[in-house]
Amino acid sequence: MKNSKLIPLAIAFLISACTNKPTQIIVAPEPYVSSKAAFLGLNARLNVTDMRSGSHILQIMRADKAAELFSAQSDLSTIIHQGLESELKKQGLNLSGQTNNQIEVFVDNAIISVQQELVKYQANNHITMRVQVTSNEQTLTRTFNSKGSSNGPLQADIAVLERDFNQQLANLLSQIITDKEIQQFIK
Repeated sequence: MKNSKLIPLAIAFLISACTNKPTQIIVAPEPYVSSKAAFLGLNARLNVTDMRSGSHILQIMRADKAAELFSAQSDLSTIIHQGLESELKKQGLNLSGQTNNQIEVFVDNAIISVQQELVKYQANNHITMRVQVTSNEQTLTRTFNSKGSSNGPLQADIAVLERDFNQQLANLLSQIITDKEIQQFIK
């Protein structure tokens, strides 16, 4: 008798658990840079600015419905700043102190755009960052770009989209840190 009362309650719980969709994605890039200290003994200031018009990272579009928008768990510029700061310090760059070297990173684009149809989806990722390094009244500007796409049957898996975006972002951050022109310009 007790079990018959618990079954409807368990079913209601399972249904509600399935309908609660996340509203955020986890952005946690892990750039990989070799242990070579490219900036040993050098100083710079680092600033990251998000230039995008919206704060969402993921948009899922369906015909005749409003787009579902997902933002990162925290501010994207903060996430990128932390990732760059950590790796630049490992490369020997001192980011606290008096210096003429200024590294400005502008996030121009960071989006996963999914076109969801009834039985398939198409996802396109695009990340663009501009890096402007100022040293002794000279300026170097470099643009880093990454694009990717995927498709598949049924619904897009948000965890897979998250993973792909994080890998793309980590790769882009690694490119910035290991860019020979930036390294030489700071020296």
